[in-house]
Amino acid sequence: MEAFLKDWFAYNHRANESIVEVLTTVDSLPARAYEIFSHLLNAHRIWLNRIYPVDGLQVHPWEKLDKEVFSKLNDQNYTNTLLFLQSTKFGLQLGKQVYYQNSRGVDFTNSIQEIYFHILNHSAYHRGQVALLLRQAAAEPPLTDYIFFKREMPV
Repeated sequence: MEAFLKDWFAYNHRANESIVEVLTTVDSLPARAYEIFSHLLNAHRIWLNRIYPVDGLQVHPWEKLDKEVFSKLNDQNYTNTLLFLQSTKFGLQLGKQVYYQNSRGVDFTNSIQEIYFHILNHSAYHRGQVALLLRQAAAEPPLTDYIFFKREMPV
């Protein structure tokens, strides 16, 4: 399971980075694309902090980030996720329950497995939204499907 999760989070990191490349190099893109991608990165960080406070920063899910920090935050999220996967405290204790409050202050409980899956699914959903906005702005969105990631990997 650890190899599977590492592979999926490597894909997630690379797919995010391909979006970052467009958002930071193409001019005149819709502000909404930056807002959604900021949310994607913030949410990943928030979920990791719910499992275990990594940096103690209070981040709002829809806080708009400067596009210049997209790559750095994507790298930090990926590095912290890998540290979690390798840790004996959290790593593959996928059934371990995490108690947290959502952004509205409502209490919830989910397993680490559910949180990992949510991070991956949530990221893919919002990358799709950003890709649509890029296409509507006549910018070519990158290919972010998992299969394209696997085709790039050496055998």
